[in-house]
Amino acid sequence: METVRERILANIKTTLEGITIVNGYSFDFTAETVQRWSMHGNKLVDLPAVIISPGNEEEKSLPNNFEECVLSVYLDVFFVTEENDAVSTDTYLNRLQGDMKKAILQDHTRGGEAIDTDVLGTTPFETTEGQPYAGIIMELGIRYRHLRSDPTAKN
Repeated sequence: METVRERILANIKTTLEGITIVNGYSFDFTAETVQRWSMHGNKLVDLPAVIISPGNEEEKSLPNNFEECVLSVYLDVFFVTEENDAVSTDTYLNRLQGDMKKAILQDHTRGGEAIDTDVLGTTPFETTEGQPYAGIIMELGIRYRHLRSDPTAKN
């Protein structure tokens, strides 16, 4: 059985795959364009795309043999537009941030695996003139618990 942490990260991937125009969003993502971080590099052939990367995790011991964890997760979200597009890049960034927040916060429990999910901040990519893509980095804080002696058993 997978750890609670792994089940939470898998839920985020599945959640973000649901960001499609048909589902009421401004962008279209797929199972191929929503990717977990890979030490061998991620393939960004089709955009928009998102890379899900776990960050630091804080742990605190609780009574009754449980650990409470706060996991940082980073979403690196890329998109591209045509050079002659009349819509400003800033407008697309705002739509992208809105889509990500809407999807992530619809189930703050990550399918019942977490206590809470918070969006801690969003930073636009630093860009240079003529760069072929733009995007944002969104930081999530996910609070969850597991049995101290078994990280696959949730509270």
